[in-house]
Amino acid sequence: MNQPLIQVNQLTKSFLVNRQTLTAVRNVCFSIESGQTLGLVGESGCGKSTLGRILLRLYEPDNGNIIFRGEEITHFSGKKLKEMRRHMQMIFQDPFASLNPRMTVEAIISEPLIVNGRGGTREQKKACAELLDLVNLPQNALGRFPHEFSGGQRQRIGIARALALHPELIIYDEPISALDVSIQAQIVNLLLSLQRELKLTYLFIAHDLAMVKVLSNRVAVMYLGEFVEIGDVDELYAHPSHPYTQILLSSIPCHDPIEERKRPPVILHGEPPSPLNPPKGCIFCTRCPKATNACWEQKPELKKIGRDHFAACLF
Repeated sequence: MNQPLIQVNQLTKSFLVNRQTLTAVRNVCFSIESGQTLGLVGESGCGKSTLGRILLRLYEPDNGNIIFRGEEITHFSGKKLKEMRRHMQMIFQDPFASLNPRMTVEAIISEPLIVNGRGGTREQKKACAELLDLVNLPQNALGRFPHEFSGGQRQRIGIARALALHPELIIYDEPISALDVSIQAQIVNLLLSLQRELKLTYLFIAHDLAMVKVLSNRVAVMYLGEFVEIGDVDELYAHPSHPYTQILLSSIPCHDPIEERKRPPVILHGEPPSPLNPPKGCIFCTRCPKATNACWEQKPELKKIGRDHFAACLF
């Protein structure tokens, strides 16, 4: 078995909002083995993107630690932090906002090389050309500007930029949600190809549960800043244990209309409670169709329910 490339223990992050404490990520634990993909799913506002930014130290965690390549990086700063970030990169959700409109594609892709002092002008130009080939873009793209490209092409440019420093871990923050469905499939196929060719490790944050299943080896389900279930992708999709996971998976459309009509509808009522005032017991008790009085009082911990399968539910 591969050793974890990154391991996270009891990670917590809070923000001060209107003089109140909002805990965006609470006591999160997970690991990702080298060459594997952890899919991270959950509703908007549950803390997925915040977690990704903490791993890159764009946000400072309040508690917990991050171990990357066998070394704790939680308190890195200065040169050590800069060196660490060479090995970890992030692809953002909006390909229209994540590229500088005043820079050419060549300037965008070569910027990480320049900042990190990698090669001279000739070597950097050659690297840019090779990276464009890697993401299936034509060489004449180097002298053009982002507004001249489609959303899918811009996302490929962002991927090329992230690959410039040969990272080991890439965090994808909803990288396909802003793209057309046909383009989404192309980008997912590209990500799978790059992972095999370059032996990359992914944290893939997304809403699309079908795409997460295609890309991931393991899946974590997040709700209100906490993991409520995590496990092997096939096991979790076949035998979801937490009520929230069951509801999420029931929303995946079935391609067979006859089978779709046979499936009992599972409806999630209400809105998530305010993270400024979460429930005292189970964080899902206000919306759970199976909640009892115990759920309002007792907070469940992630417990092992199968091989590499954990869920936080009293029942």
